[in-house]
Amino acid sequence: MKRVLFLSYYFPPRNRISSYRAAGFCRHLPGFDWDPVVICEDWPAHAPDYDEQLLSGLEGVETHRIQSYGPRGFNRFLIRNVYPWIFPHKTPYNWWKIARQRAIELCAANSFKAILATHDPLPTLSLASELSSRFGIPWVADLRDSWNMHKLSSPRKQRTIASQEKRLAGMADEVVSVSGEMSDELARILNRPVQTICNGFDAFSSSDPKKPPSEIFSILYAGNVNLRRQDPMGLLQAVQKCVSEGRIPAELIQVNFLGASPDALRSLDRKKINDVPICFEPRATRRQALDRMANSTILWVLAHQGEKGVMTGKIFDYLGSGRPIISAPDDGGEINKLLDRTKAGVSLTDPNEIAWKLEKWFGQWQENRFFQLNVNQNEVLKHSRERKTEELVRVLDSLC
Repeated sequence: MKRVLFLSYYFPPRNRISSYRAAGFCRHLPGFDWDPVVICEDWPAHAPDYDEQLLSGLEGVETHRIQSYGPRGFNRFLIRNVYPWIFPHKTPYNWWKIARQRAIELCAANSFKAILATHDPLPTLSLASELSSRFGIPWVADLRDSWNMHKLSSPRKQRTIASQEKRLAGMADEVVSVSGEMSDELARILNRPVQTICNGFDAFSSSDPKKPPSEIFSILYAGNVNLRRQDPMGLLQAVQKCVSEGRIPAELIQVNFLGASPDALRSLDRKKINDVPICFEPRATRRQALDRMANSTILWVLAHQGEKGVMTGKIFDYLGSGRPIISAPDDGGEINKLLDRTKAGVSLTDPNEIAWKLEKWFGQWQENRFFQLNVNQNEVLKHSRERKTEELVRVLDSLC
């Protein structure tokens, strides 16, 4: 079996969407004759997003967890306020320093056929580049997010990290991104080919298939909300229209935000959505979140309008749930194309069109509480974690 050194700062048991991609690959790589050895951040059991269930299927994966210890005194000031600007490619610095030593030891003791570094943060790319040069091991830069494409921070920080991302990705033997539009744009920026391996869905959930998905017509949005990049008003105004015009009774519809704080929507003009029943639910474990998706009537993707190639990982969890999906606003790109190919939902922006679609789906739901769309199951299955790992294996095999 060939061995691959897998560098991923985020990894289970940390319940973060950045962890799911790396974990999905590592669960399935052994089935394709690749043995992953992981270096990641150590995540304590007392942390609020610790989720031990995420470790399921990873019991046999050799994992080296590096603690990002808290610096004190003047060293704390340097590491938090100075080093990120001098050494952005080594930030978080404490993790980079210990992970680097562990990675060197592992490369000296093993015959790795490849290194895979998933970004962000930058130290994974930085370590992979150094290890490749020192030990002659080819490496893959897996860009989950791109600071060269998406607005992720202040302009100064954006420019600094984007420059380092471009430099380091340019050194990789292969570059991978998570969407076609992102790959095309990065290929232009990096002046080199970029391959696409989208995120996928995990095929496990404990929901009862005999139980109706919901006793009311429930619209679920799972995850955080960032009003600087996302605009929820289109769908919320559509629900307001349905309720105020009597097209859907207020007591039979509800918009649920799973894991988002009410403060995230505080700046919205609530007078425009005064009749919309909104419920905020606390952060849940991974399996609980998947069950909530499976037991909701409609799943809502809050697309990043105007940003190319943003394929949020939750849309693939939505796909795996089998529930109808509405993307609002319409991203006019990757999400729209995905929903069209899979027939798993629609992508709309205009509140009137959204209201019409919700009213139609509500009528179907009233007739049958198990209401589903006639999806293209062959297209959906292309996005399982196993199929995505198979795509990654083709990239790794090309390096050997």
